[in-house]
Amino acid sequence: MSVILVRPQADGGLSAHVDQELSELAAAGIDVREAPVRIQDRPRPLADLRTVRTLRRCIETAPPPVAVHAHGLRAGALSALAVPRDGRAHLAVTLHNRTVGPLPVRAVGVLLLRLLARRADTVLTVSPDLAEDARRAGARDVRHAVVPAPEPAPRGPRGSTSQGSTTAEDPLDVLVVARLAPQKGLDGLLDAAALLDRDSVRIRVAGEGPLHARLQDRVRSEHLPVDLLGRRQDVPALLERADLVVSAAVWEGQPVWLQEALRAGRAIVATDAGGTRWVTGDAAHLVPVGDPAALADAIAAHGESARRRQGEERSRRRAEDLPTVRDMVRQLTEILVPPRGGW
Repeated sequence: MSVILVRPQADGGLSAHVDQELSELAAAGIDVREAPVRIQDRPRPLADLRTVRTLRRCIETAPPPVAVHAHGLRAGALSALAVPRDGRAHLAVTLHNRTVGPLPVRAVGVLLLRLLARRADTVLTVSPDLAEDARRAGARDVRHAVVPAPEPAPRGPRGSTSQGSTTAEDPLDVLVVARLAPQKGLDGLLDAAALLDRDSVRIRVAGEGPLHARLQDRVRSEHLPVDLLGRRQDVPALLERADLVVSAAVWEGQPVWLQEALRAGRAIVATDAGGTRWVTGDAAHLVPVGDPAALADAIAAHGESARRRQGEERSRRRAEDLPTVRDMVRQLTEILVPPRGGW
């Protein structure tokens, strides 16, 4: 048998997740191959037609039985058009993001979702709202996608060094890891920062993206206690130093970096967005999306060391129940590898 993986045009966490799936399925002895297609982020009729034809050839020439696993809405819809309707191939689609934008864009998104939901054998979703959307669109088998963080490197217990050991005189060291894009709610984060005592908190934002210049202008003009660090490769070290982790997202799937924060035993404040609650359970202090005052209050409350210690303990307990790479492989094997009697 063979598994054909269809990757969307994406970077960051989604791309890393697809890479992880390719590597882990291959390590499990499964014949997995990536389709030689480039899924554009917007409709392009001629390019999309070529993509469908290429996917169809991949299915026809792959060793049977064939399973196709597409990631993302457009990749899933194009794969649904490519998969023969005679049962020769099994189609699974993982939905990672909501369709946002003007009404015409969202209307196209509804049509694509309806197409893939009715033709896919299984739809995996990274958040409860996406699951509900898929069911409403007609999907028969909807499941919670397992999206684990990479396995952490072994590390000793947090020591009694100056890292993460805020004293009464030190500002609260707050860490945010996010692409600087509208989905991450960073304008709301800056609104919250403006409500905080500038001498009692310092917010560091690790990440790059299209909003960098505008956010930096706000930080400078409003004298906000925020540092934009740019792209960083040392997130584990940043987590070790942080007193508090914050996510201000307006929508999330299953944020891998919050899984890393849980494993690092950091206290967490986050907006109750998308699949964040799936990841954090009862470990995080969740606040409503789009409420900077509530976000600021929650951050300020964690200036108390006792409050942070409670959050850290909840994070460590939650980390014990996080999904692992083995859980992901188990789920994908169940979905993509046919039972002895066939699908």
